[in-house]
Amino acid sequence: MDEKVARMLPNIHWLGHSSFKITGSKTVYIDPWKITTGGDGDLVLVTHDHYDHLSPADIKKALRKGGKVMVAECCRGKYPTADYYTLPWTLHAKVADLKIYVTAAYNVNKPFHLREWGHCGYVIYLDGVKIYHAGDCDAFPHMRDIECDIALLPVSGKYVMNPADAVDACRMLKPQVAIPMHWGDPAVVGTRADAEAFKKLAPCEVVIPTQER
Repeated sequence: MDEKVARMLPNIHWLGHSSFKITGSKTVYIDPWKITTGGDGDLVLVTHDHYDHLSPADIKKALRKGGKVMVAECCRGKYPTADYYTLPWTLHAKVADLKIYVTAAYNVNKPFHLREWGHCGYVIYLDGVKIYHAGDCDAFPHMRDIECDIALLPVSGKYVMNPADAVDACRMLKPQVAIPMHWGDPAVVGTRADAEAFKKLAPCEVVIPTQER
């Protein structure tokens, strides 16, 4: 693991389920849901319109005054006041002074996140480190084309990839470090056992986060 990545890891705060706060020269929230603190977000990113990812109340709580919101285009009906709407496979050169690359996020063998719905993942370029939040998805072939240093990957199965699928994703992505997500909230699906199973099998270093919600 290189020095920049090692320095970034303590700045990646898991807020439960698929929600993260990433701090550095900018503060970025991804899919804030059930958060208890906030008010410091320079940018909020939302992957898709399901209730456990798109929460207008939590977006408001996360943002600082003047902070920006980018959501997947499919969120427009439920969140009509975003600063940016985006589609997969789009590069945004400057959003809140950050470079953001939007990827696809979809199932390959399940009906919950169809490719044509335009759900997103995000690669955030922050302080020299590329952090990939995969959104709700399976391991899909174009992951081979995504460059990242740190990968935040769902592991719960059912609606998203399971631990073995997340291992396949790591083999395509080749991150220096992976962090399992989409687990730990009893209202949805996924347990620490899923995160531990992924860690045992993964071809890269895996950090199982402690929830900071």
